[in-house]
Amino acid sequence: MEDMSYWKEVWERKGNGNTKSLEELDGYEDTSANVKEIARQIVKELDIKETDKVLEVACGAGGLAQYIKCGEYVGVDYSTSLVKKHIELLNNSVLHGEANDLIFKDKTFDKVICFGAFHYFPNQAYAKQAIAELKRVAKEAIFIGDLPMTSHRDTHLLYDKKDFDGWKIMDGYYNPCRFNVSLKLI
Repeated sequence: MEDMSYWKEVWERKGNGNTKSLEELDGYEDTSANVKEIARQIVKELDIKETDKVLEVACGAGGLAQYIKCGEYVGVDYSTSLVKKHIELLNNSVLHGEANDLIFKDKTFDKVICFGAFHYFPNQAYAKQAIAELKRVAKEAIFIGDLPMTSHRDTHLLYDKKDFDGWKIMDGYYNPCRFNVSLKLI
């Protein structure tokens, strides 16, 4: 898939719906994902402290954000309807934007998270640009999660663990066909 128009339409439609369920808004309703547990594991892996400034890229309506306790949280998502829903439901600072072109200055955030989004990217070039942006805006550590090696959908972009040389590679939190990676920058 070479553009994200299909997925952008899906997420705009979700955000414009009537539900206030963060799991449903963020696409976990048909999975075995325990979002609270996923957030706990990410916080532990990145050692997120209550004084940290954290950026979540592809934050959706705030499924993970509701469980991340930090000094300052900022979210970015490409769905304007999910950005509005996130602000409405959690009152977080959330901006509209693309993962491959973040508006922040270099090393603005202590920790940067992107979970459950990379399979919606249009191609590997976009994914590489997004990784470069995550690295650019992070001071201490990055977490990218829910990277699929195989998928039941031909619209999902797939990844290989060997593409993350130098990163810490972990099993997926709820799906054995997916994996997570983290990178300590300091």
